Amino acid sequence: MAKTNLRKKSKNLAIWIFLAALLIFLTLAALIFGVYRSDWDNRLLKTAENAIPFPALYIKGAGFINIDEIKEDNQAIRKFYESQDFDKVGMRVDFSTEQGEKRLKVTEKGIINKLVENKIVIALAEKRDISITDAIVDQQVNSSIDEFGNRQNLMSDLARLYGWSLDDFKKKVVKPELYAGKLSEIYKNEIDIAEQEAKANSLRERVASKKEDFAKVATETSEGESAKNGGDLGWSTESQLVPEISEKAFSMQVGEISPVIRSSLGFHIIKLEEKKIEEGENLVRIRQIFVKTVTFGDWLLDQMKKYDVAVFLKDYQWNAEKARIEFKNKDMIDFESNLDVNSQGDPSVFF
Repeated sequence: MAKTNLRKKSKNLAIWIFLAALLIFLTLAALIFGVYRSDWDNRLLKTAENAIPFPALYIKGAGFINIDEIKEDNQAIRKFYESQDFDKVGMRVDFSTEQGEKRLKVTEKGIINKLVENKIVIALAEKRDISITDAIVDQQVNSSIDEFGNRQNLMSDLARLYGWSLDDFKKKVVKPELYAGKLSEIYKNEIDIAEQEAKANSLRERVASKKEDFAKVATETSEGESAKNGGDLGWSTESQLVPEISEKAFSMQVGEISPVIRSSLGFHIIKLEEKKIEEGENLVRIRQIFVKTVTFGDWLLDQMKKYDVAVFLKDYQWNAEKARIEFKNKDMIDFESNLDVNSQGDPSVFF
């Protein structure tokens, strides 16, 4: 009798354990469906998303991006626009309209792409033994404090405009930018520029000692937009030119042709046509012959194409050829491609 009761209790316990496990499984399945494949919008789902780090994407070799990261950044952007006083120019921001909701979705896509880029930049940097410590981040923040007056002003502006703390700002903005900055300093060692450098030196020889007309050679060979104007960049202040060009241009004599100058964009040969002082500011008018090299942006795009990205969100997909997140829905694709047209008369036009 006792053994029979024991077996019965054991059987009942097993049933209860099975039912509890089944309930947990069904609850998790419902939550996963709600997060990834439905448009549910309720308190339980939001609580689950805040409590559980549901992954939005997985970047092989760089890690996960979670849904809550995307929502936090999207909310920050929304708060920024809603905090602006557009009434002064007769506009307002209203995300309750259909157009406003779609524009918010376009911004969300941009946020995801930026998060993917940041993850890959950090992965690339760490592979090259680049490390950004908290001390380096703090130093960068401290050096920028003057722009805001003081630390309290910075913290107040972050909270008011984005709903961020100072730590959020460091994590979301400062640290990724520092990684990108360090990576951009060393990528040049990984690209072959011998052909472009040889071309620039050859062009320099052609215009040196005025053997050939500078404007004519610029029109025929320069790879910049100014080629159609004979390389003429017009009047420029010191801050309007690439630093490497500015440093040389303002120390040259009228009619002088520079040696080959390398910048982050490529190789430049410049000729100083005129200089003047206007309203107390020095200006120069120069022509340039430009030979493009692989920029950091070009190099980074090529690196990003090497990463496999799995997207778990129903509205998006990874375009491996472009290394970008794109919409799946044709309506959103069309809306984004015609964004200027779609924004006509919409109160969220600034967004």
